[in-house]
Amino acid sequence: MSYGIKADSFTGNLTGNVNGSFKATYAAKTANYTLTSNDSVINCTSNSFAITLPTAAGVSGQTYVIKNSGSGTITMNTTSSQTIDGNASGTLTLIQYDAMTVVSDGANWIIV
Repeated sequence: MSYGIKADSFTGNLTGNVNGSFKATYAAKTANYTLTSNDSVINCTSNSFAITLPTAAGVSGQTYVIKNSGSGTITMNTTSSQTIDGNASGTLTLIQYDAMTVVSDGANWIIV
């Protein structure tokens, strides 16, 4: 028997084991894009453009994976004056085949 949990109404901690694989949302992008709470894995497939992270405030643990499989350069932006591992918005870039996983610490983004 399996039980579902509606993620947008669940509060508290959930622990357990995952049997099988984990399915994350995937989207391919080719132009400027601002991530949403529904995103998980973003593959930048062509062109040079910016990916903007949403606010890190209040979403501790929110995780995103950004991959550049295209030949352009991807610039990582944040909102407000938030940082990515202490780096200001627009100072970190991904070149071809680079990937970055970021997690909110509740105030800023950290690279893991």
